Amino acid sequence: MNLKDHLQRHRDALDSEEISFNAEAIFKDRLQKELHQPKKAKMVYLRVISIAASILLVSSVFFWMQKSDESSMTKEVLAYLSDDSAGTRLSGVYKFEDEFVKEDAKIINALIKILKEDTNSNVRIATIDALLKYPKNEKIRLSLIEALEKEKIPLVQIKLIKSLGFLKENRAQKPLENIINNNQTYQIVKNNATLAMNQLKQ
Repeated sequence: MNLKDHLQRHRDALDSEEISFNAEAIFKDRLQKELHQPKKAKMVYLRVISIAASILLVSSVFFWMQKSDESSMTKEVLAYLSDDSAGTRLSGVYKFEDEFVKEDAKIINALIKILKEDTNSNVRIATIDALLKYPKNEKIRLSLIEALEKEKIPLVQIKLIKSLGFLKENRAQKPLENIINNNQTYQIVKNNATLAMNQLKQ
């Protein structure tokens, strides 16, 4: 059978209009799918970006507010610690001890200055307790040793001795020996120094 006869016999199945209609319907269906798929993906992408941006904004605001609160509290405590009244300075030490968890370098420096220079024994004793909140802080440990080397008030000496014994600070052995061997040292202070020395040597 030649090609002409074949086309004549199957001309109904090869109707051009029907072929054209079917092809158009298939094309529209595929086009619809192609157009809608990116739109849906784009909407999901935009939604994710929007959520991420919202989370970032809220986190930034919270972080800023937290920093602002910490800064204002630091300023408040520093103002207390630098006050002329021993009672106010003592309140500042207690406020720091009660309300601060993280180390604050500015306040720690202010407390170390009080430890070495304040004329009120009660303020210095309270300051030692406040500094012991951070036993791993090297600057604090060294400052306690230096304070012990220069301290002359028995009650403050005993507080420093017990604190350095608690910290297991072996570098305090030399000032402890000086206290023990000093004839002007009160006996109760010597007893505490001897006890701390024995603890450090164990």
